[in-house]
Amino acid sequence: MTPLTTATLKGTWSTLLLPLSETDEIQWEHIDGQLNALAEAGVDGVYINGTACEFYSQSNEEFLRLARTTATFCEERNIPFQIGASHAHAAESLRRIEQTRELKPGAFQIILPEWTPLGWDEIIRFLKRMTDAAAPIPLVIYNPPNAQKVLTPSEWSQLASSVDTIIGIKVAGGDAKWHSEMKEVAGKLSVFVAGVRLASGVIHGCARGSYSNLACLSPKGANRWGGLIHSNPEQALEQETQILKTFDKAIAPFRGKFSNSALDKALASAGGWTQLTSRIRWPLSSIPDSEIQNLATLFRKELPFIFEDTD
Repeated sequence: MTPLTTATLKGTWSTLLLPLSETDEIQWEHIDGQLNALAEAGVDGVYINGTACEFYSQSNEEFLRLARTTATFCEERNIPFQIGASHAHAAESLRRIEQTRELKPGAFQIILPEWTPLGWDEIIRFLKRMTDAAAPIPLVIYNPPNAQKVLTPSEWSQLASSVDTIIGIKVAGGDAKWHSEMKEVAGKLSVFVAGVRLASGVIHGCARGSYSNLACLSPKGANRWGGLIHSNPEQALEQETQILKTFDKAIAPFRGKFSNSALDKALASAGGWTQLTSRIRWPLSSIPDSEIQNLATLFRKELPFIFEDTD
């Protein structure tokens, strides 16, 4: 596909998740079903191998098969897609880019190496080598809140000026003060925030889109809500308040006990939009299946506007 730019990287993007057997093998027959569901939902793009796709647990062979399957599907349907090339080992992240550059994703999504916090010169050295390997495909930097190095707004601005092939960032987002401080960054990069905060991020802040945790629950509902943000911002903001309240209520019993990967997988399982259990690969713990129906009931009761025309 044509490489994405800061201007074209926007909207509600949805992730592929790993359907796993009881022996932790990927159930490849369910991957196409997921991709078809995302295409039917009309999301603005598909990405693979972020936290929700358990990138850290995949063998190189699994990574390549997922990347090729997704690329073929999205190219045939003209759906923008990104390949996550993240790895805790910098050389492996570089290799993932080199191995899949021929698939021509819209962008590569990467994290900073995680074995130790990097100094500024080390960050620039790492990113410039990655951009050289990826060219002409741009990069998106994924900086999760649990990262060893969480960049500040001023550091993002400096980074955008130092490495010109970075087009976007994936961050948790923040309050009004954070958005105000990020205004300068948003003039240089496409800022993506958590899906549940997309309305306030777009309307009152500097966000252009989300790699959506809300889409883990319902890709179709998240995409419809993304449209409402532009057509009826006041209503979208009211609904965001309910979304945040419900997510906090639903996730509270599991916070601190389970990984973000487990939470995302549980959301997708509760959403019921694809054949997927809450199982997470060893050694991480999975949210018990016995909890999934409770989550499904809660979300449908509290967020009926997300599930319209999806059940």
